[in-house]
Amino acid sequence: MTLLTRIKYLIPNLLSIFRLVVAAYFPLAPEHLWIWLIILGGGSDFLDGLLARRWQTTTWKGSLLDGIADKAFMLSALMTVAVSGRFSPYWIPLIILRDLTVAAVAVYTAYYRAWEYFKKMKAKWTCKLATAAQLLLLLVAALYPPAVPVILALTVIFSIVAALDYGR
Repeated sequence: MTLLTRIKYLIPNLLSIFRLVVAAYFPLAPEHLWIWLIILGGGSDFLDGLLARRWQTTTWKGSLLDGIADKAFMLSALMTVAVSGRFSPYWIPLIILRDLTVAAVAVYTAYYRAWEYFKKMKAKWTCKLATAAQLLLLLVAALYPPAVPVILALTVIFSIVAALDYGR
């Protein structure tokens, strides 16, 4: 494997690791930095997948790391924003219902030793829509809290639709 190829495998994973660092820092960050952290978290999520697909360097371990980084970032940011009073923490299970469904499918496939099926599970458009809604919710909560209830409702709807889609 050439040095360039190794770098192409490394960069998307470094972006996922960077997102884990952003997730760890988010609860400690002052509110005026939230918008930048949300942009960094969402941007690194978009960029790592784009680069891995474009360079044809997708791997099972890289996908797993990406998924863990996505969930850690989103949960960290949602909890921090909720604790700040922008919306009730009781909404979080509905906001991440799609993620909980995917986790349940992972446990189910692991229990029945059908892990290969889970590994082959692809992201669906409903998943992308739910993630976009979650990021929009965070952006609106950071920039214009009065609009949170409307975006919160849309985010919950998209999360439920994605959960049902994955549950099928």
